[in-house]
Amino acid sequence: MNECVFCCCCCWCRLLRVLELVESVIDVENDEEVDWVSCFPSEGQTHLESLAFDCVECPVNFEALERLVARSPNLKKLRLNRSVSMVQLHRLMLRAPQLTHLGTGSFCANENVDQEPDYASAFAACRSLVCLSGFREIWPDYLPAIFPVCANLTSLNFSYADVNAEQLKSVICHCHKLQILWVGVCVVNCDVPI
Repeated sequence: MNECVFCCCCCWCRLLRVLELVESVIDVENDEEVDWVSCFPSEGQTHLESLAFDCVECPVNFEALERLVARSPNLKKLRLNRSVSMVQLHRLMLRAPQLTHLGTGSFCANENVDQEPDYASAFAACRSLVCLSGFREIWPDYLPAIFPVCANLTSLNFSYADVNAEQLKSVICHCHKLQILWVGVCVVNCDVPI
């Protein structure tokens, strides 16, 4: 999709409720930051209920995304791409505790920070979260951060996550309502019962 066309959609569709980029390609040169998020109207609350751009490979303007999420009180579904860091995910979750579906994007530290945010508290604040996905890159040390929401999860997608059977077991033992579980082939280990 041409970036100009996409930006026009964001700018002129003021009543947009759902924007989900599915297998979309936004034409940019040199993996530059794409500023389509800034094209949303900048004043007042939005009508967005679902925003998914996990398939977009290039970085997005995070400050504009954070402002958009903060102005979207009806946002229930947010699926991020891998350019969104853990620290940024934390900031977005604090601005959108009403989320029911979250695609984490990257789930590893890719920034130098003086003090790690309390990721578990951010997840705990999202009491309505029932679907968790993403985990494009994952640091197993961060897995305990999702434990506070596991009890309410009905869907967990680890299909992109590089986790072993023990790590998977440490998560799903907290998921009492789980109905849908997606895992990659790499977690299979017949010696560890799940």
